[in-house]
Amino acid sequence: MELIDAKTIVTNGGPGSDYLQAEYAMNIYRGCSHGCVYCYARSSYYEKTDNFDNVRAKKNALQIIRNDLRRKAKSGVVLTGGVSDPYNPNEAEHKLTRNALELINAFGFGICIITKSSLVARDTDILQDIKSHSPASINFSISCAHDETCLKIEPHVSSASDRFRAVEHFANNNIIVGILIDPVIPYITDNPENVRELVKMAKYHGAKYAYISTLVTMADVQRNYFYQEAEKHYPEIAAQYRQRYKSYYRCRSPHSKKLWDVFTQTCEAEKLMYDMRAVNQMIRHGYGNLTLFDVLI
Repeated sequence: MELIDAKTIVTNGGPGSDYLQAEYAMNIYRGCSHGCVYCYARSSYYEKTDNFDNVRAKKNALQIIRNDLRRKAKSGVVLTGGVSDPYNPNEAEHKLTRNALELINAFGFGICIITKSSLVARDTDILQDIKSHSPASINFSISCAHDETCLKIEPHVSSASDRFRAVEHFANNNIIVGILIDPVIPYITDNPENVRELVKMAKYHGAKYAYISTLVTMADVQRNYFYQEAEKHYPEIAAQYRQRYKSYYRCRSPHSKKLWDVFTQTCEAEKLMYDMRAVNQMIRHGYGNLTLFDVLI
């Protein structure tokens, strides 16, 4: 695996209150081999690379992470997976994410993981250690309920079925886990049946919460990649996007309001959390004491 230079890896700042909260962000790898047709990180704004599918690791990553954590004035939650999946296929051999989790645990930080890979279940032991002193949550990005569709739009990731089995694994191990229906893809996954089934499957497999985003972002090379790859399975979709969205950066489903209503109504019927302010509060107060966050739910 190619190595690239980096001066820092654990950076300050994280998403706002309407998403998963974190004080810090960490991306050990650059690029991603999942091949998701909708991936915003493929755009030059995020990765600034001509070969996004070639996963590279940051040179001396663990030493840099150790130094970064040591220099932080206060502990907090580290979010990983916001740009590059920390559990790409290379992680099975190189274990950089696993070793980074060991450092996060040793320095008393919390962790918030976003991934499409069931490989994260390998690190349950460390995540349980982190949970004993700090917030720890696993978030599986799952855009479609059926493996057949998943294979078309996310060709090189764990199947939706595998990800839901991993959700159940963490639920059975008392680690907070949720799903991110992110994004809902116009003309492909933006139908009520898909949203409704994802919520029900999340609840069935033990997720504590679900999040939904009814838009995809399109920029420069990402837009071109989407048109090229999506057209293989969904002919004329590029023409539909050009007609409706032109050169828009944010492309929201024309059914957004209906999908949001279906999402919230199904979550309420299934007693699954979806208000991210309450979700973040539950994550922050749920570590080390299972009965506490069960009461909060």
